[in-house]
Amino acid sequence: MLAPSLLGTRNLIMPDALADFELLPHPDWHAWFGGARCEVSQALRFVAIDYPTHELDANAALAGVGVALLSPVLFRPLLEKGLLIAPFSYVLSGPAWHFALMRTDDPRLAPRLLCEWLREQAHEPA
Repeated sequence: MLAPSLLGTRNLIMPDALADFELLPHPDWHAWFGGARCEVSQALRFVAIDYPTHELDANAALAGVGVALLSPVLFRPLLEKGLLIAPFSYVLSGPAWHFALMRTDDPRLAPRLLCEWLREQAHEPA
C-alpha cells in the first residue's frame, strides 16, 4: 500500500514497477513477490528505517515515506477513505510467523506459561 501522493500520476500495472519506489522493510516482501508471480528485482530499494509494527509502517506509508506491505483487512478504513492505495490484488495469507516478547525478569505467571506453551508447540511436528 502507498499514499496517493507518492504514486502521483504514475500507474502501477505490474508488481515489478515497485522498483521505482522505496519499500518499507518487511520480512515477507520476497514471499509477496513470489506469490504475485513476479521476480524480485535486484533494483528494489528499501527505506533505512525498519519500523517495528504494522501501525508504524502504515503511518510511514501515509506520510509518503514508501510502499508498505500491509493487511487490507486491518487497514481497510485507510483504503476506503483513499488515504492509502493497494495497487495490486495479491494478498499474502498468514503471517507465517509471530512474536511473543517478554522481559526475562517479568514475574507474571500467565505470560511465562503462554511463552513456554508456544515454545513447546513450535517444537512439535505438524
